[in-house]
Amino acid sequence: MAWQYTTQLLPFIGVLFSAMLISAALAVYTVVERTDALDEPSVRAFVGLNVGCALWSGAYALQLLSVDVQTKRVWLGVAFVGAVLVSLSCFSFAVAYSGNEEWLSWRTLCILAVEPIVAFVLYATQYRHLYEQPLETVVAGDLVVLDRTFGPMAIIHVLFLYSLLVVGAGFLLKTVYESQHVYREQALAVLFAILVPLVANIVWFLGLGPTGDLDLTPIAFTVSGLAFAVAIYRHHLLDIAPIARTAVVEDMRDGFLVIDETNRIRDANAAVRHSVSSGGSTPLVGRNVTEVFPEIAQIVSNEASTGQTEIVVDADDGRRFFDVQVQRLSNADGIRLLLLRDVTQQHAVEQRYQSFIENSSDLITMVDDRGIIRYQSPSSRSVLGIEPSTMVGQSAFEFVHPDDRERLLEQFQTGLDESIVVDRAEYRLRTADGEWRDVETIGSNLLDDPFVEGVVLNTRDSTERKKREREIRRANEQLEQFASVVSHDLRNPLNVAQGYLEIARESVDCASHDDIAIAHDRMETIIEEVLLLAREGRPIGDTERIDLERLVDRAWANVDTAAATLSVSSDRAIVADGDRLLHLFENLFRNAVEHGGSAVNVRVSTTPDGFFVEDDGPGIPADEREAVLEYGHTTAASGSGLGLAIVRQIVDGHGWEIRVTESADGGARFEFDTDGASRSAAAERETIDEERGGDDRRRPRERR
Repeated sequence: MAWQYTTQLLPFIGVLFSAMLISAALAVYTVVERTDALDEPSVRAFVGLNVGCALWSGAYALQLLSVDVQTKRVWLGVAFVGAVLVSLSCFSFAVAYSGNEEWLSWRTLCILAVEPIVAFVLYATQYRHLYEQPLETVVAGDLVVLDRTFGPMAIIHVLFLYSLLVVGAGFLLKTVYESQHVYREQALAVLFAILVPLVANIVWFLGLGPTGDLDLTPIAFTVSGLAFAVAIYRHHLLDIAPIARTAVVEDMRDGFLVIDETNRIRDANAAVRHSVSSGGSTPLVGRNVTEVFPEIAQIVSNEASTGQTEIVVDADDGRRFFDVQVQRLSNADGIRLLLLRDVTQQHAVEQRYQSFIENSSDLITMVDDRGIIRYQSPSSRSVLGIEPSTMVGQSAFEFVHPDDRERLLEQFQTGLDESIVVDRAEYRLRTADGEWRDVETIGSNLLDDPFVEGVVLNTRDSTERKKREREIRRANEQLEQFASVVSHDLRNPLNVAQGYLEIARESVDCASHDDIAIAHDRMETIIEEVLLLAREGRPIGDTERIDLERLVDRAWANVDTAAATLSVSSDRAIVADGDRLLHLFENLFRNAVEHGGSAVNVRVSTTPDGFFVEDDGPGIPADEREAVLEYGHTTAASGSGLGLAIVRQIVDGHGWEIRVTESADGGARFEFDTDGASRSAAAERETIDEERGGDDRRRPRERR
């Protein structure tokens, strides 16, 4: 293998090998010192860029030193790989550095690699000389150089690589325009490192160089390597990037200020700019921080390295509150970092809750673990007639009725021992006039909460409610007593009348006897329903899970349904008072037979929110559907008008809801919402359609 050494070539070769060493050193430095960051696209691209530069520079130097064509062609192939690696890495680095990493998917990189692979195959195989004409050597001065004639594929390949570099430079120009201070200097250094070799290669490709075929691009990489070295060591190229500032600093919700030793602003993020002006367009860099925030003057003049306080700023959009924290970054040049946390919303919330507490009709009390009052809300004036300040420091149990005190003390201590929320308690509190008010309290054990360190008691005056409950209870008792007396007093003469009717049937044959018997039966029904109505309106006590099908069977058997049929389907239990739910179905079945005829078909089924009862009778007109649930409303000659009113009473007693609608067959439909929440019309319609769709999983059973 022959080599050429001339005084004209050796300086150029030295520069090329220097470029190779600089690039290789940068690649090794990055791999060794930034091993933990090799997962970042920008760092990987930076390593690839310098490896490509080292390959290109070294291979081109060896190509110039060699004499025979085949050796030169081999080193040109290595330089080809280096050039492709440089171009792809420059593009990837610029894209990642500018924060557009989503462009760097494996699919994108594979597509970009297609053209270089095709070009290299054509170069290596010399297929139809699409890449270049056969190589020849010529003597230029004292040097043996290649005489190359490029084919169409070579031109496409070069333009492709130029396009990658130009796109990468575009990303960097955008970054330069949008960045600030050190980030702008970073981006300018990287842009310079890319553009210098690009310009040098264009000069060589157009044949405008000093020696025609001598490529100055690798020499330009020496300048690029120095530019990268400056960016790394002076501006920490691989440590900080503009996208990091945009993502972490510029988009911070908290304000970010950097000031120097003269208190001038060196950097500020959007949160600070928006706190000064609503549009965030007011320039802040270069201004004295005390001019922008006069309230900070005392903080920044403090010699302490760190400090935190709260300031109030009158901005364009109103008064704002900030927690300010100062951190000295360098003792040498006085650079300090100010973090301004906007707590305006927090202040508003605190004031809102303070207003709620001060204007609440409930008593808000905070006591310690001994029951000593540490805070009392102003509502004590309106509820108890006692000033809050006079209650603080006293035991909360001193205001409790003596008969309730021991029980309440025991409940309070139980809550402390178990570290749980104190259960609901009902007792009596003394007012300033010495009277006693019924109250109920719910407490929360927050002794372990560092912001409370106490037990918070929410007490509501229930005196009027208790009074109403006692009145309702007395009224119900009187109503039941009245109903019992009435039913007893009516049954005695009714029994006498029925006895005389039987005697009359035996002695006299009269067509009116049957009418009299019907009248007696109706009177018996009315007496029973009046008594039932008085009892069913009471609040429900204990409830249980009830098998709907079994209960419906019992109710159907208790009613004279003649030739009527019953269809039942149920996929869940109903939680209710069994006796009252039985009365509900009995009254609904009687109503269906009375108004739908002896051959009516009745259907009972569950829904997601409860259950329904419907029939195929004549139905209920829309304008009468509310009235049918009222006392005394009936359309049948023999009806008492109490059956559906009893249904309403049972529903109210359970806390359910009832809706009267129309069945699919045009009959009456009674829907019961046992969850107490009304469904939307769409959901209701969907449920009805599903129930009528003949689902095999809920196939109804018929009864007669």
